[in-house]
Formats: sequence, C-alpha cells, structure tokens
Amino acid sequence: MTSSEQWRTFLHQCLMHRIDAAEFKNLSKLLFKRHPIAPTALLDVLLETRLAAGVKWDPLLPLYIDSLCKLEKAPISTVLISLLKHSSIHDRPQSPESDTRPGKKKSKCYTLMTDIRVIQDAMLAVSTGHAPKFLSEAIGTFSAIVDWIQAVVSWHSNHLSPDQQTGGLMGSPDAVSLFESLGILLAALSGTGRGLEVLSSPSHEALKIKLGQALSTYLPLCVAVSLPLRNRLDALQKEFNLYGQSPAKTLEVSSLEGLNVNGLQFEASIIEGPVINSRAGLYVYINAMLAGRPLVDDSMLLNYLTNRYGGHYEVLIQEMITAAFDVCSNAMYRNESSRTMFLFRSFLVNKLPSFFAAMLAASMVSLPMELCISHALSRLDPNTFPSFSQMFSMQGNSALSDVRQEFLFACASHKLIPESSIERLLGENPMQALPVGYNKDDLVSQINTSPERAEQLINEIERTDGNAGAIVGALTDVMHNLCHQKETMTLKNICNALSRRPQALDVIMFFRSPKQVLQPVCALLDSWHWDEDQGESQPVYDEFGSILLLVLAFKYRYDLHTYDLGIANNDSFVVKLLECGSSSQKLDDLNEKQNKNIGSWIAALFIAEQISEETMSACSPQEFYLLASTLFSQCLGACEAGKLEFDTLKGGFEYLLEPFLLPSLVVALTWLGNHIWETESDPSIPLKALHSLVSPTSISGEAKEIHRTVLNITARSLDEQLKDVRTRHPSRNDIKPILDALEPCLSFPRTSSCHRSELEGWTTHSPGGLLGSVRGTMQSLFIWSTSLDVSMPPPSYTHRQIISGVRMLGSARVLGAILDELKMQFEADNGDLVLDIAATIICAPLAESFAVEQNTFHPSDPSTDPLPRCPILTLRDALALQHDNVPKMLEKDPSRAEVVVRLYRRVNALVTPTAQVPNLDMSNIIQDMQLDVEGHDQMNLEPPSGGNGVGVGDDATNIDQMIDNAAAAAAAGLDSGVGQGMGGGMDTSIDDVILNAADIVGNPEFLDLDMEDMY
Repeated sequence: MTSSEQWRTFLHQCLMHRIDAAEFKNLSKLLFKRHPIAPTALLDVLLETRLAAGVKWDPLLPLYIDSLCKLEKAPISTVLISLLKHSSIHDRPQSPESDTRPGKKKSKCYTLMTDIRVIQDAMLAVSTGHAPKFLSEAIGTFSAIVDWIQAVVSWHSNHLSPDQQTGGLMGSPDAVSLFESLGILLAALSGTGRGLEVLSSPSHEALKIKLGQALSTYLPLCVAVSLPLRNRLDALQKEFNLYGQSPAKTLEVSSLEGLNVNGLQFEASIIEGPVINSRAGLYVYINAMLAGRPLVDDSMLLNYLTNRYGGHYEVLIQEMITAAFDVCSNAMYRNESSRTMFLFRSFLVNKLPSFFAAMLAASMVSLPMELCISHALSRLDPNTFPSFSQMFSMQGNSALSDVRQEFLFACASHKLIPESSIERLLGENPMQALPVGYNKDDLVSQINTSPERAEQLINEIERTDGNAGAIVGALTDVMHNLCHQKETMTLKNICNALSRRPQALDVIMFFRSPKQVLQPVCALLDSWHWDEDQGESQPVYDEFGSILLLVLAFKYRYDLHTYDLGIANNDSFVVKLLECGSSSQKLDDLNEKQNKNIGSWIAALFIAEQISEETMSACSPQEFYLLASTLFSQCLGACEAGKLEFDTLKGGFEYLLEPFLLPSLVVALTWLGNHIWETESDPSIPLKALHSLVSPTSISGEAKEIHRTVLNITARSLDEQLKDVRTRHPSRNDIKPILDALEPCLSFPRTSSCHRSELEGWTTHSPGGLLGSVRGTMQSLFIWSTSLDVSMPPPSYTHRQIISGVRMLGSARVLGAILDELKMQFEADNGDLVLDIAATIICAPLAESFAVEQNTFHPSDPSTDPLPRCPILTLRDALALQHDNVPKMLEKDPSRAEVVVRLYRRVNALVTPTAQVPNLDMSNIIQDMQLDVEGHDQMNLEPPSGGNGVGVGDDATNIDQMIDNAAAAAAAGLDSGVGQGMGGGMDTSIDDVILNAADIVGNPEFLDLDMEDMY
C-alpha cells in the first residue's frame, strides 16, 4: 500500500472508532515514522475522508487537523489552501428542479461548520504567537486568506436574491461566522512580528496588491457583520496603503508607514501587568451613577461588573455592597443634602438587592449570600454605621444607624437570605419586623381594581424597604396601558402624584429609563385629538395639563433631550413645546386660527373675566400651550404701553392659576424670565407680574401642589436671570422677594452640576487648580485603596469634580491630568492599582453620552426611535484620540505612550459589550467534569488481559489492532467518568467550550472581544 492509502485507512478507522485527539496525535507520530507523507497529500486524504462520510459536522476533524498543526506536520497556510480546495463554499445555489434530476451528480457535502472551526483554530494559534514561525509561512497564510475572502465574497454574490435584498451572507449564520473568522484571522496575522514584516516590506508588493483587492471587497460587507472588525481592518488598510494598486510612495508616506509599524510593534511589546480591582474603583463608579440623574442601566452595569470580575460572583457582590455603603458614608461626611442622602440610601436598599436577585436568577448559581454580606459589612466603619445599641451611647451623627438593618430586610424580602440570618448579621435583635414583599403583577391587579391604590403606592416609593422596584414596574405598566386605552382621568391622577414627588422620580430612574416611562405618555400627548371627547372642555384641559406637567418635570429635573424621551417625530407637539414653546411670536406670523385663538383668550381673561366653554372648545390644549408665550407677550406689552391697567393684567393672569391652566405657566414664566433679562427699559411691570405669579395672594388648595411643581421646574433659570438683573439694577428692592420665594425650589434639578463653593475649592487648589485637584483626588483614592485598615472611611469624593472639569476645560485636558498622575504612579511602582482608578473614572457613566452607550445594549429602531447623540467629547473619546497618536508620541515620550496603551486596553476590557453568560468559570466546569487541565497520562493501549501488547512508543505491526485498542480504551475512559468527548486534555475540553462554531454564531461579540489585544 502507498503512504496515501495507509493514511486513508488510518484516518477512516480513527473517525469510525471516534479516537480522541490525544490518541490520534500519538498514533500519527508512529505512522509518520513508518509512512511519511507530504502535508498537502495528507490534508487531501483527511478532507476526502470527511467527504466520503457525507456528514455536515464531525467535531473530530478539526481536532485532527489541529493535532497535525501542533505536530508541525501541516503548516497553517497549507491547511487553509487544502481546506478551501475541498470546501462547499464553491457550491452554487441550485434550483429545486435540478436536485431531483435523475443521474445528477451529487454536490459536495456541506463543510462550512468544519471550515469555521479550523479557521478559528488557526486564528487562536496566530493570536497566541504559535504561528507563523517563518516569513514564508506568513506570506503563504496571507495568500490563503486572500483566496478564502474572494471565495466567500463570490459565494455571497451567488446566493443573493434577484432583487439583491435578501440571501447572501446574512441569510446563513455559518457564512457570517466564516466571513467574520477570516477577518479576525487577517487582523491577528497582521499584528504578529512576521505579519508586520511582510506588510512593511517593499519586496512583497504583489501580495499586498492582492490583499488590498480582497480588503476592498471585504470591508463593505463587514459593516453589516461587525463594526469593530470593520474599523480594525479599515485602519489596517490605511496604515499599509492596502488599496489594491501599486502606490507611488513618497518619502513622507514611507516614514509615516514606518511610524505606524513601530507603533504596532510597540503595543505588541507591552506586557500586561496584574489586573487589580481596587476598592476605589466601584466607589467611583457608583458615585458617578448617582452624581446627577441616576444613570442606572442593568445591562450596562452587569456588563461592567462581568468584565471587572469575570465569573467571581462572590467577590462581585461583596465589593458592590461595600462600595454602596462607602458611598453613603462619604455623603454623610461631606454633609450632602438630605435629598442626595436619600438617593444613595435608596440605591443601597431598593436597587441593590433586586439587582442581585435578578443577576443570580439569570446566572443560575448558588452563592453563600449570608457569608458575602457578612464579609462586606465587616469592612464598614462602625462609627458611621453603628448598631442601635451603640447609637444611644455615641455622640454625633447617627443618620445611617438603621441603614444596615434596612438593607438586610430588603435582602430577606428578595429571598437572598433567610429572615433568621438578619439577627446574626446585625449582631442584635432587629428593631422592626420584616416588611411585606410586593409582587409587580399583584400590584398591577390592585391598581386596575382600585385606581386610588396607585397614589398610595407612589407614596411608598420613597420608603427604603426593598419594594420600590415592584412599585415602579407596576406603575409604568399601568401607565403604558392607560396611554394605550386613553384612560386619561386615571392617568392624570398618577401623573399629578408623581410630579409633586421629585424624589420618587429619582427612584423610578433606578429601574426604568426616561424613554421607557415617557415615550407612551408623549405619544398620547402628540396624538390627543380634540374631537375624541365630546364632554366639557375644562376636564380635558385639566387632564392634558397634568399629564404634560409630568413630562416637563422629568425634562427639567434631569435636563433631558428629545431622544431621551423617545420622540422621533419632528412634528411632535412635545418637541415643538420644548424647543420653542417659551418663545413668543409676532401677530403677523400667526395664521388666521391662531390669531383668532389669541383674541378669544385675551377677551376671556381681561374683558369677559371668565374662561368660557366656547373659548376652550375652539382651541385645543396643544394649540393653547404653543400660544401661551405669545399670549403673555401681547398682554404684558399692552400693559407696558399703557393700554391695560396692571390690576387688570394681574386679575386676568390669576385665571392661569386655576389647576386646569396652571401647567401653562412653565412656558409662560420661562418667557417672562427671558423678557425681564433681555429688556433694557424699566422692568417694573414685568417684575410685578412675575411676583404676582410666583407668590399669588390667593390660590386654591388643589392648585398649590401644581404651582409648587411649576416653580420647581422654572426656579433655577428665573433665579439666575433675576440675579443678573439685580447686578444691573443694584438699587431695586422688588427682586429679593421673588428670589426668596424661589429659593426653596432651587434644588429641584439633578443634573450633576457642582455648587459654586465646590468649584471655588477645586479651582483654587494648589498646585494646578482644577486639574491639580483631580490628581489630588486620584492620590487620595490610591492611599485609601492600599490602607491596611479595611474599615477606614472613604476619602471625600464627588464625581461632580470630574464632570465639572470635562464641561469647563474639556475632556482632553482632564485626560492629560489623569495620564500625568498615572505616569507618575507607574514610575513609583503603583501603576497597576492606579490604572484601575483611572480606567473607572473614564468608564464611569456620563449624562451626555449615556443614551449613546445604552443604545449599544438596547439597539433602537431608527425608523421609530430617535438616534441618540453625544454633544461633547467624552474622556473615552479623548483616550481613543490619544491612542491613535501613540506612534507619534513614541518619538517624544515613550513612557507616556506606554501609559496610554495600558489605560486604553484596561478601559476597553471594562466597557466592551460581552455576551451575558452567567457562571463562565471554566475552572469550575473542568473540576465538575473531573478533567485534568494539564492533559492526561499516556493512554494504555495494552489489551485488558495484560498480554504482551505494545505501547504507543513501540513499533506495531497492525494498525487496525492499535485502533481497536485505542477505541476500547476510549470507551473505558468514558464509562469511568474520564472526560474524553471530542478529545482529551486541554486540546479539546476548553477549546470546544470557547470556540464551538455554533456558540460563535450566537455570540459575535466574542470575536470582536478577542481582537482587542492582537496588536
């Protein structure tokens, strides 16, 4: 028999008897000694054996090929060439009629799943540095990849539908995975030393032209498959001028390319240090989430925590609890307002337990939660969180004395711990009983049965008993249903109850985004048809105004944009009101109906002295709100011109203090404040009008709460405008009473803006001002994280400092200060820990970019949802720009370039979206399977009787006998619980879990993630 025939027999027997990869490798060594064979011939025989079997997917085949590569009997380039030659990627689509034709030659068996796995194995070998070892091997691999790309692109073209709209790559998950794997293999190869040598050498121009042509066809398709991969290959194309034609290189271009190659080589030379998860990291992150509007998104938070801790759920939970308590402690020592203290406390008690419960339910892991909580509580400062017995004997602040108990009750309510463990964890008897846990669906039923139950529950949102999540879920579900059914009376009552409770809105933000709450409400306001309700007009105005007021409360409390509200239609009433509602129009610019409505309202307010049904029925609520500023402008202008007495003006404006019209004062007062600030003449009349509306002499009880909400919304801008006017008119004494009336409402916005006293402290910091204070903060966080005293109180920190720096000085300068501090700490051998602090500051959520980042985890439909935008350059953006500048930075400051690379890698590792695969702890999986990660001992091939058989290392005269013995041993191994499966040891057990082709198709993020450190 020829060598090919011997190998064909051997391979057929191995596949038939399911010989694992380890034994295949040992048997192959023996057969190579007896029957040498060329790599191409060997691979042809192996792949033809697969073809004869006719199965779509045999997991042993890629393992055998991988074994041959590890034996250095089959170079990767040869594997790729042979694989392509035998691949079904060449098959053209056949019509149904052609398949049934008698005598029709059968096409190749389906090979794409095998092709994917083999190419992914090649990608793994290249990315881990095992290949290519020689320049010729790199050249051959580049050439083979080019041929593969051309074949896949051709397959895509052949499988497109006639209208070019369906089919092709996107019609086949296997084709998509194959396409993406080829791109990653190309990116990995380009980042190796040999790959860079090929791409940067002028002697391989022909290959680079072919590679450029392949990239030019690959990149347009890659946009729909993987944007990160497309960006990586696009950068590769630009760096090495791979455009499919021979460029006339100038000296300048050559120098630039050399610079890029040096940059890639420099990055590849940087070895990662130990990853340290500092105590300050989560402390900074939670502070950032709660600095202004609560920026809490479960998917984003879980992604960050998963990237930070991997599958170590016990550490994750312990450090998350500790950090949340640290944030509360910091707020107390900083004398933060009671509103901020409530926010931090509610996050700890209402959000964390429900988040843990959902996370553990999804991950299906069982953890010793009592032990985790015990470890976390042991790290707290007992002076900050005293027990009840200690509280009575202690001097000073005991504002957080009952937080531990509240947290434990909430954990028990969410079934994280049994009620009996609360006393053990507290170290004393609890002072109250376990509160009743709520169920969202039960609450929805209660509200549907008795609508007044909704207002009772809204009052309970601000409790710290762990039930807020269920209440918020029930309320939003009910509100969505009411919007859909247009049950505006019940919806009005809910909106009124919410808009008068700003802190309840904060708690809602823990569990729902503004878009989730407000999109249906805004849609209802936009589609409100006047002829739908044939009853009286005043109740319609009342309901419309109350519902609109909630939208305005959210908008002005959190400085939301239209895309935060989920409004995509530019003709939306809500959009028009928010963008131009506070601007008045000239009468000449109004249409006939608008002019008529203005005349009717002026007559009703100042002549008839009553608002008739006729006036309201002729003007829809949307029309009225859009005309409110113009109405104010005309009336005030008439009074200033002497055509209207002020008492008449004041009396007419008092009608606007009725509950059904009060919400219109939001736009009217905004216009009035702008008018006072802009006017250069005597502002006495506008100021008197403003005072009468801000501090009315009489107002009904029902209207007081609505009036308070209106002032909450408008107070901040009015206060700033009036103070500016006072500086221009220092002798006026009619401004202070208005400012005094507005003062209690100034704390309404939560927008992460700093206080003036805070800013003065940072900007006067010596040395360095605001940037110097940022570096000082990083130093204090480092000292705290390295303290041996685990219960040491946290350093004073507010993320408003970072946000103020970004908004005032720009992200580039703030990042520069962070890099300066990080570089100094690396020089002092503290870099790895400070790297975590710096990376967390950069990763921390920011209001301006939050919607864009959310869109990564919850993609919106461009046809129905507005595309979020980020109006500023974020710290992450600035870091990306610095990373792009590393090649140039190398020439002037190599140590700073290294810091940039390390920080860029760490940030990407923390924020890169990853599949939410719970319990991805491979060591546990291997331990449970009783597998040896280092590999098995050599399998005994002797017969069970112990006769004079031979070992693997000895000559054998009968290959069939060896195969039979190996198969018997494999079966025995399976029966005895030894993990054989698709092969033994490291070659199969871990690789198959990670790189199984079916898993990859369902998890394209893995492929993108795997590329981050290839260069």
